[in-house]
Amino acid sequence: MIGDDIVDLKLARIQSNWRRKGWLQKIFAESEQEMICNSEDPDGLIWKLWSMKEATYKAHQRRFSIPRKYNPWAFVCSDEQVTINNYSYNTVSKHTDKYAYTISYTDQSNFISKVFTDNSLRYKRVLQNYVADVIGVKESSISIHKDINGIPSIKINKEAVDIPLSFSSHGSFSAFTIDLP
Repeated sequence: MIGDDIVDLKLARIQSNWRRKGWLQKIFAESEQEMICNSEDPDGLIWKLWSMKEATYKAHQRRFSIPRKYNPWAFVCSDEQVTINNYSYNTVSKHTDKYAYTISYTDQSNFISKVFTDNSLRYKRVLQNYVADVIGVKESSISIHKDINGIPSIKINKEAVDIPLSFSSHGSFSAFTIDLP
């Protein structure tokens, strides 16, 4: 299972005042709050942890086909892992001065990801092209759909195939991660 999340750091600074009373406590467990308070770069760490939680939320939601539910406290980050209940997910994060991006996964797999610096739907076209090339079908036969829980899936000639993927967008950035056979 995979999930991803991207945070536009410029927009996050505008939208979220994490120094506001109660904000950290609402989102982060005590161990995470301690990591943030002891960090040399608390702003950067907050958005890394946030993207780790969101990416893992998507992977966990896909894994168990569960409906959307806002519960950031349930996802606890430590180093490059996130745990919810008794399930652990590995994460890989990239942090630049412009964005924080995380991929969450259960098994080391064949996933690839791409970040776009313009929040357009171009990423869907790139993804369709990539899948078509790898699988050996026409790009026009590839379509992307979301189920009732908002979980994206790929269809080839209108038939669902089991190819895990995840999309993310925020502000000026969009990204996808896909696990191809």
